Amino acid sequence: MSLTTDSRDPRLGHGADDQPVPQNEVYLVLSAEEIAKGFIRPVRRSYIHVGKITELKGGTIEPLSREEASRFGDPDKYVAFLRYPESESPLVGKALTQKEVDNVGKNIGGCGSFTTMNLTIAETYARDPKFYGATYCCSCQKHLPVNEFVWDGTNERVGS
Repeated sequence: MSLTTDSRDPRLGHGADDQPVPQNEVYLVLSAEEIAKGFIRPVRRSYIHVGKITELKGGTIEPLSREEASRFGDPDKYVAFLRYPESESPLVGKALTQKEVDNVGKNIGGCGSFTTMNLTIAETYARDPKFYGATYCCSCQKHLPVNEFVWDGTNERVGS
């Protein structure tokens, strides 16, 4: 694995993975000059895959009829609609599965594994916490959304 500051490097991977994959050949990092400007967050090298969390965001959960659920695809898949508050506009809400309804406020889908990253990648996170949208889980062998991970020893979501 190597690092680059060139966002056009053709060896870069992009986004989350659906299937297990090896780590990317190259990862994008901030330049040494940008990192030298200082950190917004502590430099942390390890994180834990805790999974997704279904949050209400101040919204309300409304049951869906079969007919209403069919607007979101498979009518047997979705059972409720999370209506977001006006403050989330223009987003209206999200269709929920029964599993998501049962797990509101809980982490689901994480493997619990611990991953340690390269120091320059950790410094890039510390300088610009929103620089990456996905990070690698060594156990799942996938790049997954950063909000599925917490920094080791904290409850703080990676990328926040």
